[in-house]
Amino acid sequence: MSDSSLGTPSPEQVKAQIGRRFPGGTFTVEPWRAWLVADVVLDEPGGEVAHPLFVWLAATGATGLTWDDLFGWFGARASDGPMFGEHETTVHRPLRVGGVYQVSGEITSAERKVGRSAGPFDVVGYQLELYDEADGAHVATCWNSIVFPRRS
Repeated sequence: MSDSSLGTPSPEQVKAQIGRRFPGGTFTVEPWRAWLVADVVLDEPGGEVAHPLFVWLAATGATGLTWDDLFGWFGARASDGPMFGEHETTVHRPLRVGGVYQVSGEITSAERKVGRSAGPFDVVGYQLELYDEADGAHVATCWNSIVFPRRS
């Protein structure tokens, strides 16, 4: 079910992705990037602690997949119009500038819904965990959802 040219996946095919693991990877909070992000969000650039926005940047940047790969798991492409849904971040320990983080995660939910004007769509949730490579500590959890429109 990785090619959207095969048509819309069934609700059962979408649900079957629950538990599917991301390949994962590592993310380094580079000092130059930390400085730029702090500047953009009107925070004070410099320092040892990265802005909390880095949890999402690290999590989604080190899934081991491209966005197109992830969309393909659900029989979709970027041109189909998937949308960012909900997001929740829990920070157990701030990320450090220069720190290296291991990212792992999985698909946690998938549900077919029908909107009055939107028609059918799938809401897919996924959770990503960040661990400090230096000491193995669990530093953050990032949960997101993606909405996949299903046009006939």
